[in-house]
Amino acid sequence: MNNTKRIGLSAERHGERGAALVTSILISTLLLTVAGAVILTSGMSATTAIESTAEVQAYYGAESGLEATLNVLRGNVAPRSGIPTGTRMGYRNAVELSKANLPSDHSTTSRLSGWLDYGSDGRVSPSGANFSYAVTVSDPDDPTGSTRAADASYRPTRLVVQSTGYGPNGSVKQMEMVIQKTDFDFEPSALLLMRGAESGIKMNFDIGSSSAKYYSGHDNAGAESALPTFGVTSTNDETEAHDAITKGSTVADVKVAKIPSGSLPSFLQTTEGPTGARAFLNNMQAIARSMGRYYTSFSGYAGTTATPQFTFVNGNCTLDGGAGMLVVTGDLILSGNPSFNGIILVLGEGTINRNGGGNGNINGTIYVASFARSWPASENGQPHPFLAPSFYTNGGGNAELRYDSVAVQAGKDVLGTIVRDIREY
Repeated sequence: MNNTKRIGLSAERHGERGAALVTSILISTLLLTVAGAVILTSGMSATTAIESTAEVQAYYGAESGLEATLNVLRGNVAPRSGIPTGTRMGYRNAVELSKANLPSDHSTTSRLSGWLDYGSDGRVSPSGANFSYAVTVSDPDDPTGSTRAADASYRPTRLVVQSTGYGPNGSVKQMEMVIQKTDFDFEPSALLLMRGAESGIKMNFDIGSSSAKYYSGHDNAGAESALPTFGVTSTNDETEAHDAITKGSTVADVKVAKIPSGSLPSFLQTTEGPTGARAFLNNMQAIARSMGRYYTSFSGYAGTTATPQFTFVNGNCTLDGGAGMLVVTGDLILSGNPSFNGIILVLGEGTINRNGGGNGNINGTIYVASFARSWPASENGQPHPFLAPSFYTNGGGNAELRYDSVAVQAGKDVLGTIVRDIREY
């Protein structure tokens, strides 16, 4: 009975033989598929991570190229062997192949190879970095260089810098920026310009009684046409300037000229009044703060001929000498032998005092304007126009004031370079 029963049960399940094996194979296949997907995903993630790291390094390379170019244009890099010693970088020299590239560099575009250390692969490879870069510099307003070739005085107002960064595994990133000088609307109209009072009150003007003191609007650099020695903005001041000249100091022709408002810098024009001058001072003060050249009072040298600097004095200044651009909102005192090359703007108190003997020379240009920069709240709504400026000279010595176009340009250049636009392309 028992055997018969077992045989019958086995016969009934005859069609189920091997089902466990098939089930095991199906489950194993599913597990293998899942495991394969995990392995594939892990591999792809690792590859993506590696490629992302390489791309980031290439991006850093492109950024480094832009930073290195800014460093060169700001005068912080000495020329390499092959570029004449003493060559100074500027916007024109940055696109002048003979000044930007080494003589052995036959590229038709500026790569700054005379200032950056390119390797044999045509790239700059910073020490210890896992990236490299190459840059080009161009003038978007004169792409062929025809204007530059025809006009020796032409200087680009902006430049386009393109930087290509190279990272591991053939990764490449490209970045581009547009740079320009700090906006400074200034073309001198005279050696010494006295911005007159809107009320017509005469300026205070004494150029000294010593014939050894010499004033000239003729370009000391010999590059540009002569300017009037003294510039004024009113008929009363014109008379005052002529009267001052008859007292002994030597003044070159054209001695005095009345400068129309439209020929003045925008911040001194009648249409804006002192409002524009106040805004200009606020802007210059902000720039000076960012450059670490802001002072509430100053005594000493404001830069040197070798290293001109921008100096903003929100108060009185006793100048011993220097070079670049000097803005003084209080009284400017020139005592002893102060020599200065560049631009001097005395805006606010509008007073200059040249005291004592000495042989210091000032080459460049000087602008003087008097106005209230601020006032009590109780005076809000009252007019605060341009007032009468003052220029006093006393003592002997052979001091000279001469217009100098090169010194003026150097003064404008110290305001530095700003980045207007930047993009990855």
